[in-house]
Amino acid sequence: MNAYTEAVTRNNSKIERSTLASAPRYAIRSRLFHLICTEPEPHELQPDHENVWFDEHLEGDERFFSRLPELNFEGRSVLDYGCGAGHTSITAAERGARRVLGVDINSVAAAQSHLANEYPQFRKTVEFRQVDGAEGIGGERFDLVISKNAIEHVADPVVYVRDMAALLAPGGQLVIGFGGLWKSPYGGHLMHMTKVPWAHLLFPESVILQERKRFRPNEDPSCFEEIKGGLNRMTLAKFRSVMNQTKLEPTYFETNRNDRAVGKALNVLSKLPGLEEYFTFSIHSIWEHP
Repeated sequence: MNAYTEAVTRNNSKIERSTLASAPRYAIRSRLFHLICTEPEPHELQPDHENVWFDEHLEGDERFFSRLPELNFEGRSVLDYGCGAGHTSITAAERGARRVLGVDINSVAAAQSHLANEYPQFRKTVEFRQVDGAEGIGGERFDLVISKNAIEHVADPVVYVRDMAALLAPGGQLVIGFGGLWKSPYGGHLMHMTKVPWAHLLFPESVILQERKRFRPNEDPSCFEEIKGGLNRMTLAKFRSVMNQTKLEPTYFETNRNDRAVGKALNVLSKLPGLEEYFTFSIHSIWEHP
C-alpha cells in the first residue's frame, strides 16, 4: 500500500460517517445503499486507476470487434474518437490499420506511455493527440471512425456524432458501440461500488454520489453529469433520436450482443412490451453516408 492509498484509507472512516449522516431526508436509504456497497479495491483509490484495466480493455476490444460483421482494418486509416488510455487504437493497429489517430478531450499521456513502453512496434502507425473537439484534427479524413464506450459520456451527443461524421472519408464507416445504457441494470456505471442491478434508479442521486466519495475521494460531483468522464443518461430512445438527426444510415445495428447466458436472458426480456429500455444493455452499430 503506497502513501496515497494509506491516506485515503485513513480518511475512509470519516467519509463513511459523513455518508451515513448526510442527507437526513434519505437517512434510511443512505444506510441501505451503504450496506449493498463493497469496500474499495486498493487500485480503485489510485488517481490513475483506469490504467489498471488496460489489458482487460484490450480483451474487450477483441470481443467488441468480433461482433461487428465485415469490419475490415487492413490498410485503412482509423480515428479512435475518445481514445482514453489508447487500447482501441492499439487493437486497430494490430488488425492491420495503416494509420491510427487516437484523440481525447482529456490527457493522452497514459496512451502515449502504453505505446512507447509496451507497443513500440506501432510508433510509426499510431499517434495520440489531446484535442478540444474535431477542430483539433484538422483536414484529415478517415476510412474508419470509431467511438467505443464513449457516447454515453459526452455532454452533447448530437454535436459529438456530427463531428465524427464530418471526419469520414468518402465511403468511410462510423462505428459506434457502447454498453451500460442508462436504464439498463448497470447503466449508472456503479459496478466498482455495488453489483445490485438498477441501483442508480432505485436510490436517490445524492445518496449515491455521497457514498461514491469513498471510491473516488478526489471528486465531489453534484450530479452524474459532473463525475469524471460524465454520464449523460443515454437511453436507447435517446440514441435513436441522436442518430435520426444525422444523414447517416445504419448498415449494422444490434442490441444485446453477448454470448453469456445472462446476456441472452436479458435480451429475451428486452423483447417484452414496456421492458426494452430496462433490459437493453449494449449497442453495436456501423453507419455510413447514404
